[in-house]
Amino acid sequence: MLTVDEIYGLLSGLKDEDIKYAVHFLARLKIRGQIGNVKLEDIEEIRKILLNRCPVCIEYQGNDEYKVYYDITGTHDLVIIMWLRVSTKTNVKLITLYPQKINRRLNKNGRQL
Repeated sequence: MLTVDEIYGLLSGLKDEDIKYAVHFLARLKIRGQIGNVKLEDIEEIRKILLNRCPVCIEYQGNDEYKVYYDITGTHDLVIIMWLRVSTKTNVKLITLYPQKINRRLNKNGRQL
């Protein structure tokens, strides 16, 4: 299981060809790209988030899958479910994404994750 800092380090060093997108992810980007007052319109904006922003939280889902939280507006997170495997190179497949109010992350089990 990787930490937030390890995931940030791995993602910030990725090349475009190292990131794969599930068909489901691409469909959900069109539907769920509105996060508060921010509109994420294409893969390039998602790529910028992955490469330049440190996640605020991660949850290991099992089978090399992670739920990765990015604070987008101060009131809303972007949650990306990704498959992440590190071997001789880092392989990432983005599975789905959705917006979530930040208080769901902050109040989970009465503490911040």
